Amino acid sequence: MSKFLKIAWRNIWRNRRRSLITMGAIVFAILITGVTRSLQYGTYDALESYAVRLLVGELQLQNKGFHEHQTLTYSFPENLFPWDRLVDEYDFVEAYAKRITSYGLVGSASTSAGAMIIGIEPGRERRVTHFTTQLTAGETLDDADDHRILLGKSLAENLNVAPGDTVVVLTQGYRNELGADSYIVKGLIRSGNQELDRALMVMSLRDAQDLFSLYGRITQVVLATDDFRLAEKYARRMHIAMDGQELQVLPWQKLMPELLQLIALDNISGAIFLLFLLLIVGFEIMNTTLMAIMERIKEFGILQSLGVKPRQVSLMLLLETGMKIVIAVIVGLLLTFIFIQLTKDYPIPLSSELKEAMEAWGFFTDFYFTDKARVFLEPLVAISVIAVLSIIYPIWMASRLRPVDALRKGQL
Repeated sequence: MSKFLKIAWRNIWRNRRRSLITMGAIVFAILITGVTRSLQYGTYDALESYAVRLLVGELQLQNKGFHEHQTLTYSFPENLFPWDRLVDEYDFVEAYAKRITSYGLVGSASTSAGAMIIGIEPGRERRVTHFTTQLTAGETLDDADDHRILLGKSLAENLNVAPGDTVVVLTQGYRNELGADSYIVKGLIRSGNQELDRALMVMSLRDAQDLFSLYGRITQVVLATDDFRLAEKYARRMHIAMDGQELQVLPWQKLMPELLQLIALDNISGAIFLLFLLLIVGFEIMNTTLMAIMERIKEFGILQSLGVKPRQVSLMLLLETGMKIVIAVIVGLLLTFIFIQLTKDYPIPLSSELKEAMEAWGFFTDFYFTDKARVFLEPLVAISVIAVLSIIYPIWMASRLRPVDALRKGQL
């Protein structure tokens, strides 16, 4: 085997110009694939992290049926479980916050509009989400606030109100009672999501319980964990039950399926583009190997005339091509690693016009790189598979050469 390796290396050096073309194509493909996937996965992580921690949270504890129907009928006692024990019993839980989520009609002196009303514990809520800190005017809620609310920026514009103004809220309570009260607007929120900003109204949990006649009850408990990517795994590990009542644990993946669909669609489109790139590289490898065989037909004929078996010729070609692929893959991965390490702390900003357009839809406004292992494994596996498939036919063709035919073709 060592003899064939020496011969293969000698042939690579002798045909170094053609070898460099093949290896350059592989290095370029790995670099482009690795950098592109790094940019995609880094941006996906940033977008998911922003969207999850904006409002929904990483995990939610709910009564069964609330997620589907979103009515107060599926509320549960506020003291159903000693919530502080969550942090002690589950090492991945970092914080929690209780909520009430329902709907109502909010009106000003000039008009009225439907609103999604969220009652929160301001201090705890800021530890699990950050939507209450996305202010464009006024101040955020404090634990001591009474009859103070935050409004989505678009909702406030529709109502023609500003911080300091008063709005009236009408709702249907827990037992179908009519709830009505007035509140002072303390701040305006711009989350980046137009649909949310047109409907969002935030008040303290105590005010929400009074408004909905939901005394001592809540609809959700939102949890923050040490890694939002593992939310589904954490949800399977949690079991919250007391006094015969069991709550379901929903990860953000079930609460925000549209986000996963958006990312999956973008990921598929990126994978299709990279597939075409890999196919081009595969054809380049096959073409280069075929050309090398055609140029060396006479050489193969002489070798076979001297007693070298066809399978040994094929082995020599396989070693030559394999060595070129291995060298190119190592160089490509090394260049990809260096590039990502130099750029991962420097996101690519968008132009001001594109940034404004994307902010209006709630998208992240920068592109991020990541150095996850899959960024390097994907091009490694893909290029290796494409390269192996690309050399099957040339190697097979070389093994079919007969000495007489090879010498005759080499003289043409």
